[in-house]
Amino acid sequence: MKNNLKYRLSALLFLASALTITSCSDWTDVESLQLNSPTFEEQNPQLYADYLKDLNRYKSEDHKVTFVSFENPKGAPGKQAERLTVVPDSVDFICLNNPEVSPEVQAEMVKIREKGTRMIYSIDYSSIENAWKEKAKAEPGLTEEDALQYIAERTNEMLALCDKYNFDGVIADYTGRSLVSLPEAALKEYNDRQQKFFGEVMNWQSNHDDKTLVFYGNVQYLVPENMDMLSKFDYILLKTAASTNADDLALKAYLAIQAGMDAVGGIEGGVNPVPADRFIVCVELPQADDKDKVKGYWSTVDANGNKLIAAPGAARWMVEASPNYTRKGIFIMNVHNDYYNNTYGYVREVIRIMNPNK
Repeated sequence: MKNNLKYRLSALLFLASALTITSCSDWTDVESLQLNSPTFEEQNPQLYADYLKDLNRYKSEDHKVTFVSFENPKGAPGKQAERLTVVPDSVDFICLNNPEVSPEVQAEMVKIREKGTRMIYSIDYSSIENAWKEKAKAEPGLTEEDALQYIAERTNEMLALCDKYNFDGVIADYTGRSLVSLPEAALKEYNDRQQKFFGEVMNWQSNHDDKTLVFYGNVQYLVPENMDMLSKFDYILLKTAASTNADDLALKAYLAIQAGMDAVGGIEGGVNPVPADRFIVCVELPQADDKDKVKGYWSTVDANGNKLIAAPGAARWMVEASPNYTRKGIFIMNVHNDYYNNTYGYVREVIRIMNPNK
């Protein structure tokens, strides 16, 4: 009897142990869960279609435009902040910092075009010229003729990306420098290289008049022979990212206008080659690690002594009247930073200030 009870007890303990092991094993097994959070589009397709219709109508009407630049990944987006689809819908143009885009980014470009948002990229002349300098340093026998050929080839390689990845336009970024103190030989080289760069851009534009073309730079650093081309650009983006107050935005606009007047010799009644009806100003956004509040801030302060943030400050300047030129909109640099700082709050604030009734 005692042995029988001992046997039964041992059997029960073994069974309990087996059940415990099975239970623990089941608990730790990975189970595939089909989680699906339906999007607004999926929940109410008709309401979403009406929204897209209104959004596209807004962008087709006269309004203050919003450009942003965006640090797209070179591969597939790995986190939400790298996705084009999270940029606020009312943005008109997104300029990708990396124009050679992955298939995943191309798919997102198609998606946001449904919202009337256009995709562009920048061709930076300074990068081309710096690359040439490195090449010339390595190969001392190269001539100025070789330099012009190199500039043309690299410019056309960059322009070709527009068709390759189906962009909606390009920004021709030309910083330049003052012509006043350049000696004659240096001035000729400067003029020739500038004309070669913009000559290729203008040749491209003549075959791509359906694409948006933006000039970004200091108009006063263009040679007079190149001023006429500005009428071919849809927007003139002024270099105001380092501006510290609203007055400097106006100053940059007047400098551009004056450069045109100087090009025609200040002749009374002369036609200014700088179109004053398409000025865009450029601002940066605050950065989380900028404890001194330098980037993205103006030097002016509010009633509490706090520095004003440049983006909404420029937006308020944008809606003011100016008798001699038209304020068309704002370019916000590296907008992806706002995702971490304010979840695109600054971008939306800029759009609301500039287009309050839209």
